[in-house]
Amino acid sequence: MLEGEFGLISPVVVLTAISLEYNAVREHLLDPRRVIHEGTWCEVGTVTGSERQVVIAEVGPGNLRTAVVAEQLRAAFAPQAIIFVGVAGSLKSDVRLGDVVVADKIYAYDGSKHGPDEQFARPAAWSPSHALLQTALHSLRGSAWRERIRLTAYRPDRLPEVHVKPVAAGETVLNSMDSPLRERLVRVFNDAVAVEMESAGLATAAALGKVDSLTIRGISDLANGAKASADAGGSQQIAASHAAAAAMAVIAELPDDLVEAAPADGSEPVVGPLTPGPTLRQINKADRKGVVNAVQNGNQSITNGPRATPR
Repeated sequence: MLEGEFGLISPVVVLTAISLEYNAVREHLLDPRRVIHEGTWCEVGTVTGSERQVVIAEVGPGNLRTAVVAEQLRAAFAPQAIIFVGVAGSLKSDVRLGDVVVADKIYAYDGSKHGPDEQFARPAAWSPSHALLQTALHSLRGSAWRERIRLTAYRPDRLPEVHVKPVAAGETVLNSMDSPLRERLVRVFNDAVAVEMESAGLATAAALGKVDSLTIRGISDLANGAKASADAGGSQQIAASHAAAAAMAVIAELPDDLVEAAPADGSEPVVGPLTPGPTLRQINKADRKGVVNAVQNGNQSITNGPRATPR
């Protein structure tokens, strides 16, 4: 944890799988400072053009690693939300390179039962936080969010579109038009428009930890056997840049916690930011030795954690 306070608004944790995704997010943060929690290196900074603080971490590929780190950082930072930002392969012809997919459903497609002559799908599925999804629908409507895109050495040949559609998450890199996995995804998960490897882990951790979550992906390949050539043309950098810009637009538009109070004089309720009180979840401070002082539901707790290393 950082020395000092996050204030009354909890930070947003952003997870990425690989370095280029991490770097794409980091470009949007002002004054990023390093924090190490239980061996996970994070950076904390403020979103450009916003007062929102973001904690970013690179967790590596795979659902299991994502779930473990998501829970670690949830416990450490008590975030308002956890968002996964990264690249993905497209499963639909109208979801093209560079487009952004906001997942309104996440399928864990690996679950199945194998019988003597047939395989039966037994997937799990999650929906994202309604509040986060509503914020995404609002903040990514129109073209203003594209102003946040950081141009890289690779230039896209078209403006990205945003698709609010389901994604499929498993443990396999799909790079074929005629593989058994592709056939299964098309047949059983026909509404999924993208495939990736981390969102099921995030969804599991978020559900158990009772924290809002969302997945935002940039399309870097078409999962059609041409992944290597697409990557060589800079498609991953473009997709990561677009996903990071979309995520920062969503985070910047997240509403503060609001409370609606009915005045005693019978006039219209006043809606405004919460003031500190017994129901407010707040991280107060953490010292350099990793001692975390927190107030949650009016109760103070002190936790001895690993050393937090300021940058």
